[in-house]
Amino acid sequence: MAQHLRTAVQGGPTVAPTEIRDLAEAYSIASATRALALSDGETLAGYKVGLTSPSSRAVYQATEPAAGYVLTSTVLKDGEPLQTAGLAAPRAEVEIAFLLAEPLRGPGITPTDVLNATASIAPAFELVASRWTGGPKTLEMLVADNTNASHALLGEPRPVPADLSTTTCTLTIGTQTVDGTASAVMNGNPAASVAWLANHLATTGDHLAAGQLILTGTLCPPTPFTAGDTLKAEIPGLGSLTLATE
Repeated sequence: MAQHLRTAVQGGPTVAPTEIRDLAEAYSIASATRALALSDGETLAGYKVGLTSPSSRAVYQATEPAAGYVLTSTVLKDGEPLQTAGLAAPRAEVEIAFLLAEPLRGPGITPTDVLNATASIAPAFELVASRWTGGPKTLEMLVADNTNASHALLGEPRPVPADLSTTTCTLTIGTQTVDGTASAVMNGNPAASVAWLANHLATTGDHLAAGQLILTGTLCPPTPFTAGDTLKAEIPGLGSLTLATE
């Protein structure tokens, strides 16, 4: 299954929906897919957290967030357009990325520990797309497919403010405008996303390393776009982003 999903990431056909026994098997498939990517010469840029709001968890009947990984090759450079060929039903999310100065090893990591270990934060786009034909039907399918991770774009790093709970965003795609708020990310505490992730990774003996980035969850609903659209995001106090798509 990991090989099928890896092939789809590389532009191959999408994968027919498959029953996955439980979350343990789903994370095992995602781990195997990551191992295949690393064996191909890819490198790990960091991680991502999804399902950070009660409403998004309800869609998949999830009781906690979901973790994924971010490959260095999928982090776009400033001014680099997103190539949409091969992306099935892509969507845009506006997020706050944390950039770590120190490692975080769970269990027992708290949001305060995260803030103390963080070098900076940055506005970010996460672009998501599923490798399952028709999209993920279950939580297990979502997790196995690396929580729909596709690409990311980071803006200018900023010092970590004392409070992110009132942070808002505006996503503009053509004439469409979508608003968002940090209340969708762990009840207004994106640092809690990173803490959850560090503690989750500890269950398999993994940890967050210094220099890694963490996408903490979307402030706005995942919003569809098509090739040729220009995506713009504004996070007052943190900066703005513009991404062209082809």
